[in-house]
Amino acid sequence: MKISNHDEYEAAVARASSLSNAPDGSPSAAEHAELVAAIRSWDEQHKGENCHGPEPSEGLNRPDDLRISGLPGNLGKLRKT
Repeated sequence: MKISNHDEYEAAVARASSLSNAPDGSPSAAEHAELVAAIRSWDEQHKGENCHGPEPSEGLNRPDDLRISGLPGNLGKLRKT
């Protein structure tokens, strides 16, 4: 198996996660091993690059994000019950 794009990478990770408890020697365990090898290969080939996909076009910052993180900037989001 070869992963050729980020969507395939995400699908492989999700599928490998779902097969992680497969019994040894089963077809599912063999598929899990194949997926893990493909994921490791992808990670190695894309080391140092943006291997987990591009940033969203609008960037990672949102209008309510502060230059620094911490509780004071989030106090306005807290509601009293």
